[in-house]
This record gives sequence, structure tokens and C-alpha cells, in this order.
Amino acid sequence: MRWMRTLTLGGLVVCGGCTASQVEEGQDIVLRGKAVDEAGAALSGELLKFYRSENSACALASFSSSWKTVKTEADGTFKLELLGADTRNGSIARCFVAHTPARTQGRGVSAAFLIQAGEVTMPTLQEWTGAPTATAAAQGVSVGFKSLSGTHGAGPDAHTLTVRGTSLRPVWVISKATAPATLSDYALEDMAGLKAFLTVERDAKVGEETVDITYTSDEVALPRRALVPMSRGATCTYTNAVTPCPLTQGSLGDIVLFQSGVREVALQLPRAAVLRKAVLRNFAVSGILSELVLEGSADGTQWTSMANLLPDVGSRPFMELDLTGTTPVSHVRIRAVARDTTGELRSLGQLSLFE
Repeated sequence: MRWMRTLTLGGLVVCGGCTASQVEEGQDIVLRGKAVDEAGAALSGELLKFYRSENSACALASFSSSWKTVKTEADGTFKLELLGADTRNGSIARCFVAHTPARTQGRGVSAAFLIQAGEVTMPTLQEWTGAPTATAAAQGVSVGFKSLSGTHGAGPDAHTLTVRGTSLRPVWVISKATAPATLSDYALEDMAGLKAFLTVERDAKVGEETVDITYTSDEVALPRRALVPMSRGATCTYTNAVTPCPLTQGSLGDIVLFQSGVREVALQLPRAAVLRKAVLRNFAVSGILSELVLEGSADGTQWTSMANLLPDVGSRPFMELDLTGTTPVSHVRIRAVARDTTGELRSLGQLSLFE
């Protein structure tokens, strides 16, 4: 599964994954639903996977192995019979996630919910292909797609475009993407085997109940690009850094989790250059910071700010930044100033620099 959100069912507020269960342990529970393809045809004889979390936080269910599987009938309907004890962990309601079968094309639909009644009827699980296309452009790749509303009816569709490599960890993410969406060469570099897909989340009402549905489109292979950052192969310095530097090797889906207390990451470039662009992937901080900057230096002692990262770091783990430097630099660093003891750098996938 790609993403899960914590949600409510039956008007109950989920707070910190600790929603009290409203069913008794010995109570009989019947969960019903239906699965169809994008055109509305029944998904007959398909195995749906059900996951459950240890508590009410639906995100935790996506990291567990499937709990149960249910086979759909000829008309796409399915039924799951449980006991109240299956839906609880002590006094806390568990979150459940139902997922349609995995497709080689990548598409799928999942529904996340709490079970707080003896009879639960889920909204129809209808697949969505998105019909994504990828076309090479002058300085990147143009990704076209058909919106969810085109096949599933009008709704608040915020399409998220995600690029991945051989691992499931994202290489690039565009929130609120509109078709056609442009992926720049700076985001794609020269990595082979990249694929893009779309996700959309909607809330569906069934009586008084609310279920959170996540739609994932088919994947589309992206044309390989050829832009290599001048920082490729640069050495890096941070607490417990390893060699070769994982932040500059071009493994765009990798990530470094910094140990506690790290507030500075520095690169020494293969040569001095006037830098025009920086790309950060899977970048995150924790705690409260009063300053967060990308700086450059010609000698590693005198530093000049080239970009302020603080306004965007909370909402943009993937950044493509124009740099303000006008003189050649051979050293670059990300420097954080903590407002309290909790402020620090948390993670970084790649730091790519371009002339």
C-alpha cells in the first residue's frame, strides 16, 4: 500500500490512534462490500486482503502482513464475519484496511476504517487506471493522466504524482498534480527504470459511517534522462558518515536517517563551480528550528547563504531550488539552528547540485 490516513467511522474522533471500541468482545460482526473494475464490472473470484492495525491509527496497518483474505462472489460482493474481539485491542478499536488484488500494472484501491457496529457496509471498491502516459520533453518528461472524476464521478480530487525506482520509496513527489504534469531533468537525473503513478484520496459516506478510500493508478515507465549533477560522487561529512557518501551516489530512492543531534551536513565537491540549482529528496527535520539554510563556501571556512529551506521543509520533502550564489564554491552544507533541544536534521535521501 502507498499511503494510509487515520480516519473516523460513525462520527468517532480518532486521536493519537486511541479511539475507544464501541463493540463488545463477544458481539457478532458482519462486514459486507463489493469490488468492481474501473468500468463497473464485478471483480469475480478475486482475493481481497484485509490488514489491521494494533490500534486506531490506520497508517500502522500498511506495515503489517495481511490479516485475512476474502474471495469475492461472482457479482463482486464479499462478506467477512468477525467477533467484536477481532476488532479491538483491549479497549481500543483497531483500524482495518481492505485492499483489492495487486495488479501488474500497479493499480489498486484500498479502504481504511474502524469497525464500531455489528453490521458494516463498505462503499464499493472501484479500481481506477488513470491511463497515465509519459512523453519526453525538452528539459524533462510530461506525464498525462485522466482524473479520477472522469470515471468515478465528481469529487474533491487532489492527485498526487509519485515517481519511484526499484524500491518503493519515492524518488519524487508532486502534490496536487494536474495533467499534464512536468517532471524536470533535475528531478529525474540519469536514473534508469523510473516509473510514475497517481494516487487520490476520498472520503465516502455509507449511512452515518465514513470510510477513507485511496485510489492508485496504473504505473507508467518514464523515458530515461541524461542530466548528471556536478555533485555526483562528492564526499560528505556528518556524524557517523560512511564512505562512499550515500547522499551523492545517484541512488535516488535511498535515504539516510541521521542520528540524534545532527544539525549539519556538508559536501566537498569534485571541483569548484557556480551552482544554479539544488535538489533535495526525502528531506526532513524534527523539533523546532530558528534557521535552516543551504550554504556554499570556496574554502570550507567562510560560508554564504544560497537558499533558505525553513519555509518549505515541513511540507516539501522533495525540493527543487534556485540558488542565489554568484561565485564558485567547492563546499556546500545544510545547516540547522535549533530553537530548542529537539531541533535537528532527521533524514535526507540525495542532495544534488547543478551548475
